[in-house]
Amino acid sequence: MTWTSAAITVRQPAAPTDHTPWWRSLRSTTAAAMTVLATTLVVAAGAVFAHTAIDDATEQLRQQALTQLDETIATQSFGGALPSRSTDDPSVLPGPLRTEIARGSTATYDDGTWMWAAREQASGVIATRVDKTALRAQWADLQRTFVIAAVLAAVLAAVGSWLAAGRLTARLRRAARTVDDTVAGGAPVDVRGDDEVAVLSRGLAETAAALARSLDHERAISAEVAHDLRTPVTALVGAAELLPDGPDAERVRRIAARLRQLLDDLLHLSRAAHEAGQVRSVPADLVSTVEQLLDAEGLRDRVRLETGEPARVLVDAEHLGRALTNLVTNAERHGAQPVAVRVDGATVAVSDAGPGFPDDVLRDGPRRFGALGSHGGSGIGLAIVLQHVAASGGVLRLANTAHGAVATVELRRPPQR
Repeated sequence: MTWTSAAITVRQPAAPTDHTPWWRSLRSTTAAAMTVLATTLVVAAGAVFAHTAIDDATEQLRQQALTQLDETIATQSFGGALPSRSTDDPSVLPGPLRTEIARGSTATYDDGTWMWAAREQASGVIATRVDKTALRAQWADLQRTFVIAAVLAAVLAAVGSWLAAGRLTARLRRAARTVDDTVAGGAPVDVRGDDEVAVLSRGLAETAAALARSLDHERAISAEVAHDLRTPVTALVGAAELLPDGPDAERVRRIAARLRQLLDDLLHLSRAAHEAGQVRSVPADLVSTVEQLLDAEGLRDRVRLETGEPARVLVDAEHLGRALTNLVTNAERHGAQPVAVRVDGATVAVSDAGPGFPDDVLRDGPRRFGALGSHGGSGIGLAIVLQHVAASGGVLRLANTAHGAVATVELRRPPQR
């Protein structure tokens, strides 16, 4: 099944701010980046230092082998016996060393275990070797040292950047909470400081305050206009009913009824926005609550009720009942039968077999005065649902499936004791 979906999150002022998973947070990203950087720097510095130290030690062994070769030749010239680590048998020498001797009088060769030095003389080849055990031990010690240093650097960088980034992200989260609270109607918070985060936080707070004032002004104007027009529109509807029957009269009655429905929706939206901040959610069984609401709202015969896993949730029955009524009405008006209500866990989903939500609704969420579905509409129904869902601190998710539209209300579960 192919899904096209959008999720609209609505929070009331008292609802907790969403938390980003720690592995996707800015704090974790910063700590990981600093850990990689510190480890890379230590490894790079260690590689350079180790390369220089080993090169110097190898050169010292080469000089030691050459000095030992000179001493061996001097001993042989005075008739003395060759030392145990010297030889005049060419077959004992490594192949590359024999090749180098053929090109010049003296040559050295490192086979990984010994440092060789050999010279070609009139009497033959004489060679000596120096054990590299001490150099290999030095290399092993350097490796252990830099591994320990890299681990310590990674730990220190991770802890330090985690703490430093934690202070930064905490301030950004406070700024986000300030925006949420301000838009939800809370008092703006004075943000102090003169660094970049403080400037950004103040800008966000001021923008949120301006947006909240604009929204309040818009809602007030909508409510006042709807209230002032209700009486003349009611009179208009009554006058339309008195017209003689005919196509023109039916058209006037239909337009008048639609205008009255629009005014009623505006008043309901204004009332829902006013009541959204009044938290009256109580723990309740969601299945039984939905069954009671469908009976109380007269929706039981209009929908197919499906139940899944039972769950207790924090729910305001009055607001949930209004939200369900609007969702079912919206499904009937803009979708197609059958309309189903499914309760599963902490979610209530209303689905229909219609053409689905328009792309702009899935992209931007419900908007007032936007046409919905195949029938022209004000688009206020889903906006009212959002306001009612806000009273319970829930989430409204809109989606299109291969079979139609699905609107899901996800409620909060009671805190575990």
